[in-house]
Amino acid sequence: MLYRTMAAETRVPIPQTHRTVWPDSTEIGPLATDRDAVLTAWLRPQRDGALDAERARQLGATPLPQRSYDDRAAFERRTGAAPDDVAALRAYCKRFGLAISDERWRSVEIAGPLDKLIHAFGATVSESETGGARFRHRAGSLHAPPEIASIVRGVFGLHQWPRSLKLGALERRSTPLRAGDVAKRYRFPDGDGRGQTIALLQLRGVFKPADFQQCMRAQKLAPEIPAVKRVDAAAVAHELSTTQDLEASLDVQIAASLAPGARLVVYEAPDDERGFLDAARDAIFDQQYAPDILSISYGWPEYLWTPAALAILEDLFAAAALLGVTVFCSAGDHGAELDREGRPHVLSPASSPFAIACGATTIDGAEERAWENGGGGFSERFGVPVWQHAVPASASRYKVTPGRGLPDVAAQEKPGYYVVMDGVELAMGGTSAVAPMWAALIARVNQGRGVRAGFFAPLLYAKRDGPLFTEITSGSNGRYHAAAGWNPCTGLGVPIGTAIENALCGPAR
Repeated sequence: MLYRTMAAETRVPIPQTHRTVWPDSTEIGPLATDRDAVLTAWLRPQRDGALDAERARQLGATPLPQRSYDDRAAFERRTGAAPDDVAALRAYCKRFGLAISDERWRSVEIAGPLDKLIHAFGATVSESETGGARFRHRAGSLHAPPEIASIVRGVFGLHQWPRSLKLGALERRSTPLRAGDVAKRYRFPDGDGRGQTIALLQLRGVFKPADFQQCMRAQKLAPEIPAVKRVDAAAVAHELSTTQDLEASLDVQIAASLAPGARLVVYEAPDDERGFLDAARDAIFDQQYAPDILSISYGWPEYLWTPAALAILEDLFAAAALLGVTVFCSAGDHGAELDREGRPHVLSPASSPFAIACGATTIDGAEERAWENGGGGFSERFGVPVWQHAVPASASRYKVTPGRGLPDVAAQEKPGYYVVMDGVELAMGGTSAVAPMWAALIARVNQGRGVRAGFFAPLLYAKRDGPLFTEITSGSNGRYHAAAGWNPCTGLGVPIGTAIENALCGPAR
């Protein structure tokens, strides 16, 4: 398909930028474009700058003491965008009165009037609504002259995800596990994560120091207040507390309570594809704080992302593997994520083969069961990694196409974790709570053995004499069922922390 501007300039679609219409959304009118905006354009890598994904996969199967990771600064220079490509995009944008600034790994910011940004990239944008939430909606592909379409992988920020909902009344409905209870149950190694840095992505959620301090005091802990870095000049202040604010509270408080010696860095970003990609980039390539672990408790079904965004996320997480950064992502809190036709889907970014996807369980007396709302299933975007030996047979039993299987690991979401929000003590769970819990576990492993775990999923799936997990064999998420071995509800099971430490690093000397 060709796209022609009023000046009869021929443009072509930018590959992989097609976006389908957001489910259950309604266009409610033309978009007001009389304001400025900032977008992020991602570019192809420079010549010889492509990532070595095979090396990242091999690294994931290598015992930790035998690994060496790339230097952040050198890696960024070697694998970033070509200066000539940036110059070409700059010249193109200048024709529309747009300015490029803030060059970072394979990406640049483009600022200017919204109508000119839309025109420059041949976008179809409207004001839309879903479930009472208004949002800016982009549909179809982006378009540019062939010489620009060949160097640009995607332009993000025109489309916004629907805003999060305001919170209802807060109350504690169960008695949560305190940090010491969680560490004991899952046999965390000794230590407090000292010397490790855990990065946490927050999408339009506000970190509240007073709640953090109250939570820590109640558990007789005294970690440092997390650092906060603003991504894309994120506007996070809002009048009413939202579900995103609650997410911000539980992520930070769970990680800090289980690894109180670790340094925590919160990356606050807009809740859209642009914010997601830019925050992941900033955390992985942050030379100031140099995170060892990245915890992400957000996601959308794969089909709601543009293919370009999924490809960029895969590159970001492959880069994290090569740099020695462990990435944990929640697998979702809505079961198998059925669409309107009843087809199951999995969440991205948890579906990336270089992320460790986190599922959830509930504790019922002495037994742990699969959580009925836990995300899991088989990716439609990524094939089965070579280390997930049991996934093809599992997919066959459910008569679905095999793909990267989710989750990899799990932990309890109920009775939940002790969290404070707006001064109220809560029992919080969901797979959102499991990702920071696992981040804290690996911070302790890193501390105790003087290593960086980096990407290690293949080591978890390798056969060995003793178990690393307590398998979960009962319960379901409404579509899939728990079973011995790997399953699409709880993955390999819940951790035996000291066994995992020994498997990754070898027996302690």
